Amino acid sequence: MFKIRYADINDSKTLGEIHSKSWKSAYKGILSNEILENITVEKRQKYFEKALSDGWEEDAIIFNDDEAVGLICIGKCRDTDKPNTCGEIWGIYLLPEYWNNGIGYELINWGLNELKKRNYDKVTLWVLEENINARKFYEKVGFKHDGTVKEITIGKKLNECRYEKTIT
Repeated sequence: MFKIRYADINDSKTLGEIHSKSWKSAYKGILSNEILENITVEKRQKYFEKALSDGWEEDAIIFNDDEAVGLICIGKCRDTDKPNTCGEIWGIYLLPEYWNNGIGYELINWGLNELKKRNYDKVTLWVLEENINARKFYEKVGFKHDGTVKEITIGKKLNECRYEKTIT
């Protein structure tokens, strides 16, 4: 049975564990081993402690029974070319052993519903161009690449693609 709730600062270590394990699996072969080895639970825990204590990020955790298995970060769209009626999924991460079993759908649908409650009519997200599995997942749940690409650097230059979905 799945349960989703908003995270608080006491969940920072759990968020850090999920985030670091997910990154290490999702980005293997995309990012260098050196970069991935540098993504530690402790560093991610500190990030989430600051983000949650400062209130600039909203995170939620999905539980399978009593085990925390995923997280989603949601909020107002950060892109300056989008209107105030646009929300954003800043990130969605699952423990690798829970990929491809429906938990991601539960979590993203929960996030979309939460953003809809805030009167957002569109939602965007950014995904690495090389992250084919994530792109396929987002397309299955109705997101479409809007043609926007930006270059970022995570040890090397990478392209991120913006995806968008209308929510009604």
